[in-house]
Amino acid sequence: MIKKLQIKFVIINMSIVTIMLCVILGLVYHFTKANLEAESINMMENIARKPFRLEIPKELGDDVRLPYFTIQIGPRGELLATGGGYYDLSDKEFLDDLINVVIRSPKTFAVIEEYNLRYYRLDTPMSYYFVFSDISSERATLHNMMKSCFIIGGLSFFMFLGISILLSKWAVKPVDLAWKQQRQFVADASHELKTPLTVIITNAELAQSPEYDDESKQKFI
Repeated sequence: MIKKLQIKFVIINMSIVTIMLCVILGLVYHFTKANLEAESINMMENIARKPFRLEIPKELGDDVRLPYFTIQIGPRGELLATGGGYYDLSDKEFLDDLINVVIRSPKTFAVIEEYNLRYYRLDTPMSYYFVFSDISSERATLHNMMKSCFIIGGLSFFMFLGISILLSKWAVKPVDLAWKQQRQFVADASHELKTPLTVIITNAELAQSPEYDDESKQKFI
């Protein structure tokens, strides 16, 4: 009984702890992911306003945190210009594939999984500007963060498990003591009642025996 009570105590505690850990670590991961995505989109929006500004190749500006490149196409879908300096933009097949994906998509920004790129689309009356940013580092950050969350969650779980076991022993100790005292009381009472009950049973049997007269039976009674 006491063991079952202790197990229930641990299960309830660990259920609460597990739910809290999942919620907290899940929220941390979610907000980190949302923040990285928001920073990336904000960077791309700023670049889209000045798509072909002069910069030192291979060096990121103050507001640029991810490698990027830009594409400008005309109203008929013809390629007008490219820029950015972070990619080899001489591969026309690669550029055409990206342009087709963006044009077919109704979204202003999205991720192209095949190339691990996020794009931002800015439409103007005379042309379209597409900004692409490499999200490999962003995903690596989230992957490492997820691993850290699992490690932290696992260590926290086992730490709280140990604490819960200790607390369960402390919590059920008064119940265990009361249970032992009750069993001892029953054992003592049984022992104390054994002799008088034996005497009563013996006298009752003698009172029913035909070997004794009425006077002797009255004494037994």
